[in-house]
Amino acid sequence: MSGFLAAALRMEDQISQSVYEEYRDRTHWPAELDEDVFLQITERLTPLVEDTKKHRRILQALIQEHAKSQ
Repeated sequence: MSGFLAAALRMEDQISQSVYEEYRDRTHWPAELDEDVFLQITERLTPLVEDTKKHRRILQALIQEHAKSQ
């Protein structure tokens, strides 16, 4: 069970870092992209990043609870 939860935690980290955080980095976008458009994109991605952080906290709590029960 703990391996499954640890894998889920790694997936959350990968999603957060490799997708959402990368897309919020201005240097990864074309230079000609309008700054207002970029700000709109990052604004809409912010809730996804926050949700991923919540998922991570939930998974960490489950791992801690599971480790205590073994």
